[in-house]
Amino acid sequence: MGLETYFPSPPAHSLEQQLAHHLLSVESQVDNALIKKSPLASFYLGDALKQPLLRGEVISVNDPEGNVYFHRLAVDGDTILSAGPYVQTEETASQSLVSLVFYSSVALAVVIFTGPLLIDLSKLRRASSKISNADFSPQVQFSRFSLLKSIGDTFDNMAQALYNRNQSQRELINAVSHDFLTPISRAKFALEAVDDNNHYRHSILQDIIELELLVEEFLTYAELEQCEPRILIKDYSPDELLQPCIAKFMSYCQLDIRIDCQLEKISVDKQSFQRLLQNLLGNAVRFAKQHIEITLKHTKKGTLLIIEDDGPGIPEAMRATLMQPFSKTASVHQRGYKGVGLGLSIVKQLCIWNNAQFSLDNSSQLTGAKASIHFLR
Repeated sequence: MGLETYFPSPPAHSLEQQLAHHLLSVESQVDNALIKKSPLASFYLGDALKQPLLRGEVISVNDPEGNVYFHRLAVDGDTILSAGPYVQTEETASQSLVSLVFYSSVALAVVIFTGPLLIDLSKLRRASSKISNADFSPQVQFSRFSLLKSIGDTFDNMAQALYNRNQSQRELINAVSHDFLTPISRAKFALEAVDDNNHYRHSILQDIIELELLVEEFLTYAELEQCEPRILIKDYSPDELLQPCIAKFMSYCQLDIRIDCQLEKISVDKQSFQRLLQNLLGNAVRFAKQHIEITLKHTKKGTLLIIEDDGPGIPEAMRATLMQPFSKTASVHQRGYKGVGLGLSIVKQLCIWNNAQFSLDNSSQLTGAKASIHFLR
């Protein structure tokens, strides 16, 4: 008989256990079929079980599968009488209950410990999202008991530093804008006031306006890269929005600029709208041969602005590239324009801030380029 290993089990009071005690204790029933006989030498028992067994007591042991056996030493002293196996259903259920309570307690402890940490991490994630949208005000305020207190304080300091830098850059851009554009405006006004239509005056005026456009493009690009523009949407008349830009280019070139406006009021941010119009109109002026057409109309989605010209148009393969900063088509270089290619990238970024859709195409009427901006409600 192979060697078996048993583990002690505390006595219980099930019917099976009582029956086993009774069977093993009655000598007259030793030959009962429910009783098994085995040599004492085939068992390995520790001292804790061997001593009660030698004293003639009935002992109970568990096998590795959790079954219960009851043993008693026979009268001859060399044989063990065994009854079993019995399944400990009640004890197994009790163990399951204990396990359930234990693991539930562990889970509750984990939730209690990690709950505040997860809340703080959520705050940190929301603050990061705000900063990515150029909101640099201090974002996170953790309690002094938070495990992330030092990280939150560092994050707040970073947000405050970014906010201060943002304000400084905005003030610098405004100051530079004033210092650059004021003398340019004075020179342009002086030339326009001179009653002289010779070629040199017109050429100088073109150069000044070109310089003004370049400076405005650089300043607008720098502002959009560093700061979120202040968007203030109001109702304006079409003339109030269109005429200042058109008047600037009418003195710059001798082109037929036509306006087809079906609106009485336009709800937009004035500064953004005029910057968009000036950039798109500036491109049209540089490449148009004779005609430029500006269209403004209502749609189901909002207000649509379209600028078309009769120039060479834009190749389809180049349209996406032209919206990247410092990008120009071959036709720009051929015509000798000295711009830096910021106009359309500024238009694209301003459309994002103003909830507008921008697209480039070729005009079906004038055969040149067609730029469309859809200001969504």
